[in-house]
Amino acid sequence: MPNTSTAAGNVRLTAWRSTVALLASALLCLVAGCGAEGPVPPPPVPTVEVDDLSIAVPGYVDPSDSGYWQSVIEAAPQVRDVIVNADSGPGAVVHEPYVQLIGTLRDAGVRVLGYVSTGWGERDPKTVYSEIDRWREWYGVDNIFMDEAASVPEEVGTYADYSATVHEAGGMVVLNPGLIPDRGYFEYADAIVTFEDSANNYFATRTPQGWLQAETNTEVWHIVIGAPLDQLSGVVDRARQHGADKVYVTDDVAPNPYDRLPRYWSGQLDAATK
Repeated sequence: MPNTSTAAGNVRLTAWRSTVALLASALLCLVAGCGAEGPVPPPPVPTVEVDDLSIAVPGYVDPSDSGYWQSVIEAAPQVRDVIVNADSGPGAVVHEPYVQLIGTLRDAGVRVLGYVSTGWGERDPKTVYSEIDRWREWYGVDNIFMDEAASVPEEVGTYADYSATVHEAGGMVVLNPGLIPDRGYFEYADAIVTFEDSANNYFATRTPQGWLQAETNTEVWHIVIGAPLDQLSGVVDRARQHGADKVYVTDDVAPNPYDRLPRYWSGQLDAATK
């Protein structure tokens, strides 16, 4: 018997992507300066099925790469979150193309997070707070992705303070230690990247302890790099088994595994839809 729920969900996604494709083309054209008369109203964001995985994209690509960004925008609502990185953070000056890109992403129903490095807890907190403020004041971005987050108990208080600052402004906090940190971090973060490493290491990981799913409301994100096409479905299945809420899988590799979308981008979208 066919799965009518999945079929209906696929119909909704197809219709949504067609609408978003038109929106993305118009707005990216506007960013590029080719002219458009007035803003294009965003379409309503449809719901994602309960068993579907959402995708969070480390969007460390210049706004001028319109092909990259159109592919990301057209993938909404499966792409729920995009991390933007103007210049290893918000930069020292406002980058106008990022202002326009952020508006385009939001109009497509994508949540935008500003990148801030924390140096595994060793970066000067004044610098971290300054960058949090600049994302909000220059780009209107309240949500913060804290990269190189610490994982040890001794630094929980530092990240609790960072989280409080972001929450007071109405934003959400995603910490990226790249592994499962001390339990204390889950009391303050809205989401934590508990894995960021190669596909081979991903398959070597053990099943997380029960408390990670049973005793916390914090979202779990997985970022898996260097995964060839023949490992894609296995990675996505393992993400589900390990309780991930969001995932990003790429065949790109170091030194910068985020300078393009994976070659199997459409396949990842399909695999994430159960």
